[in-house]
Amino acid sequence: MKNKDAKGMALVFIAAVLWSTNSILVKSIELPSILIGAMRALIAGVVLMPFIRLKKIKWSLKLLFMMIAFTVQSTCIVIAIKLTSPSIAVGMQFTAPIWLYLYSRLKGYPFYKRRVIPLAVLSAGVVISMFSKAEGVTMLGNIIALSTGVWFAIVTQLGKELGGDNPVGMTSINNLFMALVLLPLFCRDSIPKLFDMDTVGWITLITLGVVQFGGGYVFYNLGLRYTSAAKAAMISPMEMVLSPVWVAVFMGEIPDIIGIIGFLVIVAGIGLEVLFTHRYEKAAEAARQELTS
Repeated sequence: MKNKDAKGMALVFIAAVLWSTNSILVKSIELPSILIGAMRALIAGVVLMPFIRLKKIKWSLKLLFMMIAFTVQSTCIVIAIKLTSPSIAVGMQFTAPIWLYLYSRLKGYPFYKRRVIPLAVLSAGVVISMFSKAEGVTMLGNIIALSTGVWFAIVTQLGKELGGDNPVGMTSINNLFMALVLLPLFCRDSIPKLFDMDTVGWITLITLGVVQFGGGYVFYNLGLRYTSAAKAAMISPMEMVLSPVWVAVFMGEIPDIIGIIGFLVIVAGIGLEVLFTHRYEKAAEAARQELTS
């Protein structure tokens, strides 16, 4: 059992490593941000098509809203990577728990004290990051990055409400929808630039769609076959830690001290959220076992 669990966690870690290459790959491609996002979506959507199980997809208006939210979120993260530092761009995406918590309060869901400290730390990290003055960091980029957390929260909430047991297939459909929306509506004038790219540019773009995105989701879902979702959630945020490391090592872009502090505070907030949730679920499971014994 332990070997099986370790195998699952190793697969999830590989997924996190692949996802973490997003920033360095996007920054290496000399194309408009929206075109990069659209092409990544098209390539990833095609790669993941074999996982689609149409009978398991719950087609509805809510599903359409989720696909729209996914398109906006995925486009914003690519734009943010171009307009701010990777640590801010990726870190802000993980502020989704803040917005999900606010949504739950608006809906009148139960209040859990265990979530106050992690969310307070996350919020502090967001505020600190907004004041970063590092080269290449813009307030517009920071705001767009922050919006990715909001859109990610919407996608997450709608995904929970829709349910279903075909997550990789749904990811493929989301990406294909995104490509079909962006390419004809927002990329018509920039599509010719694809033909001006050299071989290295095309290899980077294909790697972004096939390996970084498609491969990441495949390894993540394979990992979930062998380990719990709670343990996977503890490992997947490694994407946020590794992403700015790759950019610093290979591209020499190092955030200023404010950006670093903000990033580390966000990492701490995510860590506390995962840790407290894991402890709560462990205690709840122990209580259930005690009742049934």
